[in-house]
Amino acid sequence: MNLVVLSGGTASNALTDCFAKLSQDQDQELTYILPISDNGGSTSEILRVVGGPAIGDIRSRVAKLVGDPQVGQLLSYRLPNDNIKAKEEWISIVEGQHPVWQQIPTQVKEMCRAFIIHMQSELLKKTRSANAFRFEKASVGNFFLTGARLFLGSLDATVELLMRIGRCSPHCHIIPCISTNHTHHIAAILANGEIIRGQSQISHPSKPSPVQNQLPPSISEDGFGFSTKDATENENNVDSTSDEEQEEEFANPVYILPELKNSQLHFDKLDVGECFSAPIERLLYINPYGEEIKPTGNSRAVSKLKRADMVIYSIGSLVTSLLPIVILGNIADVIADAKDTYKVLLLNNMRDRESFWLDGLHYVQLVVDSMSRAVQTHKETKGSKDNTPLNLEWSNFVSDVVYTSKGEIQVDEHELKVRGIRCHCIESDKMESDSLEQVLKMISSLN
Repeated sequence: MNLVVLSGGTASNALTDCFAKLSQDQDQELTYILPISDNGGSTSEILRVVGGPAIGDIRSRVAKLVGDPQVGQLLSYRLPNDNIKAKEEWISIVEGQHPVWQQIPTQVKEMCRAFIIHMQSELLKKTRSANAFRFEKASVGNFFLTGARLFLGSLDATVELLMRIGRCSPHCHIIPCISTNHTHHIAAILANGEIIRGQSQISHPSKPSPVQNQLPPSISEDGFGFSTKDATENENNVDSTSDEEQEEEFANPVYILPELKNSQLHFDKLDVGECFSAPIERLLYINPYGEEIKPTGNSRAVSKLKRADMVIYSIGSLVTSLLPIVILGNIADVIADAKDTYKVLLLNNMRDRESFWLDGLHYVQLVVDSMSRAVQTHKETKGSKDNTPLNLEWSNFVSDVVYTSKGEIQVDEHELKVRGIRCHCIESDKMESDSLEQVLKMISSLN
């Protein structure tokens, strides 16, 4: 069957064998749609200096799926956690002398090096000694992808090139949820009105300062960010750095919200610090001033969704890996309209900072509410004169839920069945490829 998998991050990487057996191994299409909003880790340095979409999730998934293990090792290689040593290794990679090149055929090596050299050229043009790029913990795969994107001028073309270099299956596709050359940030609105801006800040929040979460006196009607007037005033008071220096340091407009500008290089995804002050009510995309924007999903992703026999909302960070995809209006709309498509939501087996308050019912509800809102907005944007709220059922977005019996997130099957959603329990403490494969096969046989 034609399978489309939604969600980024590394959690879904553990299930790729299952997805492959159900689709590409049967000469059917397997498509991964991934977010481009992760501003944490070494990606934050690329965004700060070079700009563009975040490609860490895409690089991670391609590295998992490549048929050439040497290329996979290159994409997964990280520089040391010491800036001086890391820069020395980077120069060695650029010059083609690093051991990471040893097992890669010369023709493939030189093809990859061309884009890495292009990335080095961009770094040399954009950085000064006072604000030089920080190489520690940097992913070589992220450098390659960014260099190729800058050269080709297209994120979609870059991903396709990398998959062909890595000899991925021709039946497998990796598609960024937004086709863009620009940075897209997300923000979470909490139940108490607090706003957390930036994916890394949502996933691994530090204690917010009162200033950065205080809404300005003049805000948009929905109350989601700075007005132009407030942004201009803040722009003139961010720091004493001249506009020219600041524009060169950050690959963004001269003004950008301070919390988006701060480096996220050393955020630890394993850190289990404090939870949010209140549950997350809504996720949205924002511009550098903090105002809500409503980008359009990648047309290639929409095309694959229209042909899908099954759509899987995969495991991973619910708010920062899955919602950035499904809140895109045209993506949510095409899923809602797909009457004959199985729409399977895989529940995480553990809570995290983003979902600490959720049980199974409210986990599903957050997805459904987010997508319903996106569909409503999308239809209004298309010029619909009927502003009557859509009366969409939960089953328009989710037909089946799969969960583990020993997981932390408890599921009330009766409540979900009342809403037209079938439930499937895996007797385990975690979701594994073999057991999930059997469940998905069973679901695909249901009428």
